[in-house]
Amino acid sequence: MLEKKGCILCVDDEPNILRSLTWLLQREFEVHTATGAREALDLIGRHDFDVIISDQRMPGMSGSELLREAALVSPRAMRILLTGYSDLPAMLRSVNDSEVYRFINKPWKINELPQIVGEAAAIARSSGIAETLLVPGPEDAVEDDARAFSETILVIDDEAAVVDQLRAELGSDLPVVHAGNIADAIAAFAEFTVGIVLADTRVDNTDTTALLRMLKHQEPQIVTVVYTSAADAGDVVNLINQGQIFRFLAKPVKPAVLAQALAAAGRKREQLKATPELGARHSVEPVPEIARQSFDRSLEESAARHAARSGSSLLDRVGTGLKRLFGS
Repeated sequence: MLEKKGCILCVDDEPNILRSLTWLLQREFEVHTATGAREALDLIGRHDFDVIISDQRMPGMSGSELLREAALVSPRAMRILLTGYSDLPAMLRSVNDSEVYRFINKPWKINELPQIVGEAAAIARSSGIAETLLVPGPEDAVEDDARAFSETILVIDDEAAVVDQLRAELGSDLPVVHAGNIADAIAAFAEFTVGIVLADTRVDNTDTTALLRMLKHQEPQIVTVVYTSAADAGDVVNLINQGQIFRFLAKPVKPAVLAQALAAAGRKREQLKATPELGARHSVEPVPEIARQSFDRSLEESAARHAARSGSSLLDRVGTGLKRLFGS
């Protein structure tokens, strides 16, 4: 008899979806099903699941809300959300509130879903470590959290004023560096130990998402907070599945809200450093070669545009930053 690879809970209010999931997964996994959040939470309280898969759109409690509750009750379980590209608000909630491992779009690909579930189950079983769900603390605790930062926060944004706003909220001694383009962002890694990245998805007329995804692939302990006025569902999917971003905030963001997100990011960074085994829970899909090529072109163009301002110094720092991050 084939040994099961993990214990899985599938949650969806449509019985035909549950039948399809069961049919697809039962050969490799022990599959339990629930038709709603209340039934799911009852099962979570009675079983030690490796993976919890939930649809987003369900009556009573949404999938993102359920996965948040599941993270508190069963923090060892890996969390996967089934959703559609049209449900961007749900995606953002699942990033910020339940720290999902992967998004899977409906209709799913029958060859990919078991593979993703298998990877998640293997991570849950091999590490055996529960990860505490982190949420922004009360406002009066934010400054204390920020003062504990011992590594640099890299801000990648067109507006340098955000650095002053953060220092006003989190303390003037906050170790923060501003990069107004991706060449300066890469160069920062030549000079600083960066623990947290705060970035817009588009800076200096350049898409930054490939950079953010590649950073997480190379440096899994880096914690990324994205804030942007150009939220795109496809970008959010890629930034989770290939970049495991920690928070996604929509501009305009109140400085106090941004400070709370960074304080939580600081706690996540310390958590990942203190328990390196947790890094497996934030593993990412490989960044597609086309995205890597796009990043290379963008970096070359950015360095060329801004080298005139900084001369060979910028090019040297970019080269050092690339070697430290990617070995080339």
